[in-house]
Amino acid sequence: MHNSIRLTALCLGLFAVNAQAQEATSSPIVIKNDSSSSSKAKTLFGGLKKNPVQTFGLSISPIVQFGQIGTQAGIAAALHLNNSWEIGASVLRKLRDENASKSPQSFHAFTVAYTPKANSLFHVSFPLAIGVISTRGDRLDADFDTDNIRPQSMKRRHDDHDDDRFEFGFRGNKAIGIQPGIQVELNVLKNVRLFTAANYRFAVGEHSTKDMQGFSGQVGIKLGIFDHKFGFKKK
Repeated sequence: MHNSIRLTALCLGLFAVNAQAQEATSSPIVIKNDSSSSSKAKTLFGGLKKNPVQTFGLSISPIVQFGQIGTQAGIAAALHLNNSWEIGASVLRKLRDENASKSPQSFHAFTVAYTPKANSLFHVSFPLAIGVISTRGDRLDADFDTDNIRPQSMKRRHDDHDDDRFEFGFRGNKAIGIQPGIQVELNVLKNVRLFTAANYRFAVGEHSTKDMQGFSGQVGIKLGIFDHKFGFKKK
């Protein structure tokens, strides 16, 4: 009797184990997807657009600057990107003035500017110029050779190898110039903008002087192409 009960229980146990094994093999294997593994990997420059520069422009600007560093005139050229950024160069210089107490200077600089809302009638820009300040060198002689109609000091003296020539251009002391500012612009026409600015020029270097730095005002006009889109319009 006991042997029959044990045999029956053993058969039921083997049947249950066999049924579970068949169910396990017949049911599909489900692997839970990890949402983080299926998403695209993020990179530092992955979020950039294919064409980050949508519009461009070119401009030329006659400029007059005045203030503590004296009155200077010059010109600037710039490349405009997305109607917000300007990258270019500028040249400002003052001609010799015998009555001026300060030595004439020139300022050759690379420029960059940011304009948040260039399409507004009045808008504000934040320019920065970094370059070289040069002062005009003093001439050594002013006597002239009337026969050759040129300064005698331009002649090289071969007897004592003394080169005592006339000094031209801004070849005096030089220093690094850093000029930040704030600028207000007016859109007069599509290709014409008037502007005025307030700046401060810093002079850095061994040969920098107080005359090279100070507050200044600026007025000018921008002539060029602004906010021009890349490509051609579809018909």
